[in-house]
Amino acid sequence: MSANVKWTDVSNNTHALWYKDAGLRRNVALGLGLCLVIATNASILIRCTAQGYQGSLLTGFQAMPAWQKFFNHPKGALLGIYAAAFFIPSILTAFIGDYISTKIGRRWCIIIGNVIILVGTLVNTFATSIGMWVGGRAIIGSGVGIVKVAAPVLIQEIAHPRLRPILGSCYQTFAYLGSFFAAFMTFAGLYVPGNWGWRFPSLLQTIGPCAVIIVAVVCPESPRWLLKNGRSEQALTVLAELHANGDKEDPLVKLEMREINAAIERELSRNNASFLDFLRTPGNRRRLIVLVALACSLNWMGNGIITYFLAPILRSVGITAPVQITLINVGLAIWNLILAGLAAVYCDKAGRRPLFLTSVAGMFCAYVVVMGLSAGFAQTKSTALGTAVIPFLFIYFGFYDIAFTPLPIAYTVEILPFNIRSKGMALFTSTATLANSFNQFVNPIALEALAWKYYAVYLGILIFYFVFIFFVFPETKRLSGEDASRVFDYDRKGRPLQEPSEDVEHAEVSLEHEKQGSVSAVETQLKPKHED
Repeated sequence: MSANVKWTDVSNNTHALWYKDAGLRRNVALGLGLCLVIATNASILIRCTAQGYQGSLLTGFQAMPAWQKFFNHPKGALLGIYAAAFFIPSILTAFIGDYISTKIGRRWCIIIGNVIILVGTLVNTFATSIGMWVGGRAIIGSGVGIVKVAAPVLIQEIAHPRLRPILGSCYQTFAYLGSFFAAFMTFAGLYVPGNWGWRFPSLLQTIGPCAVIIVAVVCPESPRWLLKNGRSEQALTVLAELHANGDKEDPLVKLEMREINAAIERELSRNNASFLDFLRTPGNRRRLIVLVALACSLNWMGNGIITYFLAPILRSVGITAPVQITLINVGLAIWNLILAGLAAVYCDKAGRRPLFLTSVAGMFCAYVVVMGLSAGFAQTKSTALGTAVIPFLFIYFGFYDIAFTPLPIAYTVEILPFNIRSKGMALFTSTATLANSFNQFVNPIALEALAWKYYAVYLGILIFYFVFIFFVFPETKRLSGEDASRVFDYDRKGRPLQEPSEDVEHAEVSLEHEKQGSVSAVETQLKPKHED
């Protein structure tokens, strides 16, 4: 019997429950370990540990009297420069990350980037002047730009097919783990006398990059990168160890090897991939549009104001005590981590489009209320109105978390074919960095000049994104990585677009099943596979 083979059609030497399977446990541990990249830094587009911690530090520092005194109470344009200094270097270093990731591997890209982050963190911690502190943030941002190109890609390229959606979605979610620790440490810093109140949380940031470097050293290289560079035996070993507990004859491992080989052979038959490939076919042009929209969405949904300027916002509605502001920051971090974590686990069951649309609609409603309460407080100075803003900030972030924390990077990686994947992530990182740098420079100036009226700008942006997502974003629920990238080459009725892109042509495979369910033959044909 012949059949079109999906990964779910073949037997696999793993337990049905991942936590009872040694290979899958290692797969999860490596994936979550790499997610520490975002938790350690700040929040540009990917929100990981590196992102979440660094981003939340600036929010927490603004509530600390010692930090305010050392930096001469920055506000307006100066505060915007402090925020943007972290992001601006990533605009260029993301392309360096693409080069490193392509030439010497995903792992080395992550290691090099985290060494740079570590250096910047030490400069930040022991800064003796404002210029040195800002320079340290710029060094950290340079490393983050390099790391963010490779980390989300490696997570998905080593993940077992049934774990890929969850591990990919956890990447951004880990930003809130970093946010929680940053908020907690800045709260503790309120009770540390002098400048060490803000230096100590900065010093703790060294834990993140050190942990990521250790994970990257023990993590195997991407099997796709290994095959591309002629190291097929190593690629087979990696797939067997992580996806089949070391069984190189496992049907799933054989199927994955054939599919990856087929894709790479097609790439080698053409010229080397370049950034111009995003303009050459209808499918890639659609990918580019979605990629840019998602990159901008990370901090243009109104969350950029709250994330980086929580302290000034709360002061604008009458909440001025440093302890109150910091505790609210801690509470938001915990709330965000819980909601984003649940969304990451269930995103493949709910579907990408429903989550995106529900998220935008909910954020719009919550933002309308926040704007109204802020306007009422500005006119009446009513403490009740000012305090009422707080629960709606939590509601707003709850809706943000169900889609725009777990999905943007995971969705971007899965819609990009292998040969342009790292280039796509470089574009994603640079675009998000550029958009966020502009946003973070403008936000404090606009907030100072317009106060609550500035929220209306983001209401308009939310309306735009709802319409854009509804008409442009395809669903990738329960699709494999290859199938997810292929949906951009077909219209809604499954018909191929004019000039379908070759790099995402699907390898049609037929499988002869033996009684034991093993693979006896796999034939590869270079023709698109249509699915409703």
